[in-house]
Amino acid sequence: MHNKIQIRKTALLATLAVLTITGCGKKPVKAVKPGSAADSVAVAAREEQLPFELKEGKRLYNHYCFVCHGEAGDGSGQYYGFSLTPQPANFTDKAFMKNLSEEHIFKVISEGSISVGKSNMCPPWGKSFDKEEIDCLVAYVKKFAGN
Repeated sequence: MHNKIQIRKTALLATLAVLTITGCGKKPVKAVKPGSAADSVAVAAREEQLPFELKEGKRLYNHYCFVCHGEAGDGSGQYYGFSLTPQPANFTDKAFMKNLSEEHIFKVISEGSISVGKSNMCPPWGKSFDKEEIDCLVAYVKKFAGN
């Protein structure tokens, strides 16, 4: 009986040793591409240089707007995996954005797209955001077209 327990202990210790040496079956960590850390630092540095208005606009856009308008602002968002009809506005279209005043964009965000004769798919955000937050969103949305 004592021998059986000793054999089991030895087998257990041997198994633990093998698992420890082989890394418990973990996949090896992939090597990081050279320069990727530097790229991340460069992006973070550019973000730090943005005025507060654009940082806040980006934060709000990424939380509330990108799901429909797309991360790049090109109207290619997927609302819960579905394509939207009509397609959301493309903020990267310079010709389209050139014709929109800040007041117009403010109204669309505040009162919803239906307030300017467009689809009712974009809700009115005026009761969710204060004036300053909407101003930040306007500034960020204009940035997509290089304005």
